[in-house]
Amino acid sequence: MPVVATVKTDWFRVINDITRNGIPLQEIARELDVSKSAIIGWKQGAAPNHHTGEALIDFWCYVTKRQRTELPVQVSSRRFVYAWRNRHA
Repeated sequence: MPVVATVKTDWFRVINDITRNGIPLQEIARELDVSKSAIIGWKQGAAPNHHTGEALIDFWCYVTKRQRTELPVQVSSRRFVYAWRNRHA
């Protein structure tokens, strides 16, 4: 029986990767046209809205020179998937 994992973007690691490349939080905020406190909130567990999150991912790819497939994620849930077989065939 296979296990399906649901993942979500690890915004803390995304932002830390950017700052480790020498870009301060204020510059990230300016690039995304949000407040520095919004960036801090995302590091603390909040999530950006969709279009801002996409922009942050694009910025992360540009700064880190990594592909989107390498985006830091965390598993938010795991569940078993049962295969139903046609028992009346």
